[in-house]
Amino acid sequence: MNKQVPRISDIQLPSSVSTLYIDSSFLPPPSHPVSSMAFAWTAIDPDGFILESHYNNISSIFPSALRLEVFALLHGLDSLPQNSTITVATDCAQLLSLWSLYVDAPFIPKMLKESNHLLWSSIHTIMSQKNLDVTLVKVPAHADDILNNHVDALAKAAHTDSQLSSRPSLELLAPCILQFNSLPVDMNIWKFIRDIFDAKSLLTLAVLPRFNSYSSTSDIDWACTKFCLNNNKQFASHRNGRSEFCGFCIKLLLDMLSTLTTLQRRKPHLYNPSWLCPQCNSSPETLDHLWTCPYILPEFSPLNTFKTLLLALRTNCLDKFLSTSSLIPLPDSFAAEFMALDCWNCEPPSFSCLKLARKLIPISLTEFLGNYFSSLIIWSTLDTPLHDFHFDLYVQIWLCRSIFFHHWELAQGITKKMKSSALGPSSIVYPSSNIPLDSLTPSFTGQANFFKMS
Repeated sequence: MNKQVPRISDIQLPSSVSTLYIDSSFLPPPSHPVSSMAFAWTAIDPDGFILESHYNNISSIFPSALRLEVFALLHGLDSLPQNSTITVATDCAQLLSLWSLYVDAPFIPKMLKESNHLLWSSIHTIMSQKNLDVTLVKVPAHADDILNNHVDALAKAAHTDSQLSSRPSLELLAPCILQFNSLPVDMNIWKFIRDIFDAKSLLTLAVLPRFNSYSSTSDIDWACTKFCLNNNKQFASHRNGRSEFCGFCIKLLLDMLSTLTTLQRRKPHLYNPSWLCPQCNSSPETLDHLWTCPYILPEFSPLNTFKTLLLALRTNCLDKFLSTSSLIPLPDSFAAEFMALDCWNCEPPSFSCLKLARKLIPISLTEFLGNYFSSLIIWSTLDTPLHDFHFDLYVQIWLCRSIFFHHWELAQGITKKMKSSALGPSSIVYPSSNIPLDSLTPSFTGQANFFKMS
């Protein structure tokens, strides 16, 4: 009993076919609610008569115009009889170049880095099984070729033809098919595996307790956060003399900045656990307190600076989205709804606002924007304004605070040598030891006046 060979096409063309015209039609958003992918082919005999025409649409997995062209070619070849000699006419120049690279030549591992490599491998299998002799020729796209116009019209008609009850299944004929969640991986395998490990690493990062101490990690858009981290200009900052800013951003994300509360945990023999923020002497100096510190001089208040920078970020982002092409027309209420999002609430700063300051993108922001823009547009639009926002936080708040903190340490007798020492409290003598420890956090009035005069 002969084993039945898998088929992609349920059409069997006669042996008199000599030419196949193929074409496709791809409607991506926003021209269509969801990606719509359709293909068509027409079989011609040696006298130029149409023997058969076929059109249909396929699943929008891995949507692209090139994928449609490759599938149209695959479906047409699978409809041919054994031992056919055929000419395939196409107006897709890229299809011809990839044909010469992946079909005319022996198999090369480079093909596994190509999108649609499973379709190309299936074409190779069909040609081998059916002993096909195929020649591809280029048809000028706008040369008013009657047959090319005919197959182009068929492909476009597939989008709206209600008689197409079901899409053809992608019964791939590649000898080895990598699957993930029961779906074939028809993309760059190296990139796919790298993305899997990136996602695993990101998940490991996301479940760290430092990210969910106040709210759930589900409140963060990790995909957008990862994009801004990987795509951000800060990671090329070493060439621009901003290596310190790069370190600031990483420590900011991981809550590893050397705030007073962090130093109190690391070196309690130097930094008394009862000390409060040196700038305001009213609250512990945590990461979130950096942006909410009222300070003793209102004109230098980090809180006021933070509000100014955050509102400037909100205005900058809003202007960019208003000038960006959206999937659907933006309603008149878009600006008001955008400005009312909780991540812009800084009176006092909300949890999502503080997450944003920490380079964690609130999902409430991207979910709102997702009603009108694609994910990639949202991420790329937010990227640069967020980078500039955090650089301003670094310069206008963190650097100023660090200078202030350095003078405060000197006032407490805490030297660089003492901070770098690994010795414990038994070897360290507190400055002004006759003064109670809980009174060592100064009001900073004298030092504040120094900064005000300078």
